Amino acid sequence: LMYQKLRACTEEMAVALASAARSTYVKDAADFGTALVNLDGKFFAFPEKLGVSGFLDLDCGTALAAIDHVEPGDVIITNHPYASGGLATHMPDLQLIKPYFHNGWVICYGWDFIHSADIGGAVPSSISPGFTSIFQEGLQIPPMKIVKAGVLNQDFLTLYKANCRVPDVNMADINAMLAALTVGERRVATIVARHGIEVFEAAQTDVVA
Repeated sequence: LMYQKLRACTEEMAVALASAARSTYVKDAADFGTALVNLDGKFFAFPEKLGVSGFLDLDCGTALAAIDHVEPGDVIITNHPYASGGLATHMPDLQLIKPYFHNGWVICYGWDFIHSADIGGAVPSSISPGFTSIFQEGLQIPPMKIVKAGVLNQDFLTLYKANCRVPDVNMADINAMLAALTVGERRVATIVARHGIEVFEAAQTDVVA
């Protein structure tokens, strides 16, 4: 029962993301993903058929460890393959992580990613077999907060939009990612309210085993 409910949560997140996004990478190629993440940074729920299903072994732990403190409404962003411990496989992949709270404590995280249309760099779409350095790919984003206590980090957004070729499309995709994380947060709260925090916490291990 909990496996189905948790998977359904991530599927709702995926539907929300794909519906609201604008780029062809997301809407046509389905190069995106959604998941629920435990406190160690490991995935415990993931859609079976929506988005990219090959990222089940990704680990958010390095990105989470780079942030000193999180509070309700925070969202972490990164695209840095090294600073994220391989969570981002290349820099066009934007990763968002949102802590989900219950009674003042983080009980899990929501995660999603998209392959963005452009992150700057030497060529449009930021991908070339001729690249020999990460610095050629575009804007490097180590783990940081794109949203702080529910408020978008406008300084980050100004810098980000100045370093990509299609800022309007990219921002639409980021807003779709944020919306998907909110969908996940609401669904997790519903599951906890229905089944209790102890069952929810146990399910994070049990559904994987």
